[in-house]
Amino acid sequence: MDKKKQIERYQLEKFVSNENLKLLVYDIENCETPDFEVNINKRLVSIEHSRLINPGLQQVEQYRDKIIKLAQKRFEEKYQDKLYALITFNNIILDGGKIAEQNYVDEVFNLIEEIYLNNKRFEFKIHSKRHREKVSKTIESFSVDNVQNFSHWQHFGAYRVDWIDMNWLKGVINKKEQNIKKYTKKYDENWLLLVSDFGTKASANRTDFIDFSKIESEFDKIYIHSYMADEVTIVK
Repeated sequence: MDKKKQIERYQLEKFVSNENLKLLVYDIENCETPDFEVNINKRLVSIEHSRLINPGLQQVEQYRDKIIKLAQKRFEEKYQDKLYALITFNNIILDGGKIAEQNYVDEVFNLIEEIYLNNKRFEFKIHSKRHREKVSKTIESFSVDNVQNFSHWQHFGAYRVDWIDMNWLKGVINKKEQNIKKYTKKYDENWLLLVSDFGTKASANRTDFIDFSKIESEFDKIYIHSYMADEVTIVK
């Protein structure tokens, strides 16, 4: 089983184990189209799996992560010590292109290097004064320490969870719906499992107070499973 399928299988197993659903699952088979065949309550159910990740926001997050990782790589090529560093960028659109990217990497590296060189003789935990003043136009806050003896750098920050975009959701459903006509056998029911909330803004979607009755689909049942909170929203 490849890694992608393993992750999907794990997410499916967590979903069907949700106590509120009270599903009696006898067997799960990995497939391609559909993604899974599941024996639920003695009925053969097809389940299509998809992650609800906003591609535009994901691209922003990936770019920020790339900057942090490049700064980490540069630091570790120069120094032996292990640092645990969390960087929060300001809520701005970072410029693209190699020159801008290098400037951002330089800024992160120089910030961490200065902290390291001034404190490397001691165990240290250095935090910026968050919410009082920004570190720079690019960086809002940071936290750096050498106490954990663990090398880990990442972008970190709180974010506001917005309500799910209904047009985008319909597009995701319609795309997965096209697979139903490719099925080579008949199922008692066809389900769609949409998994969200993996700890990033791109995957975080509010679904409360939303009227899903306007969604029409060939799927018999559609669920949104919040992975981190282990909460299920019934779309259909």
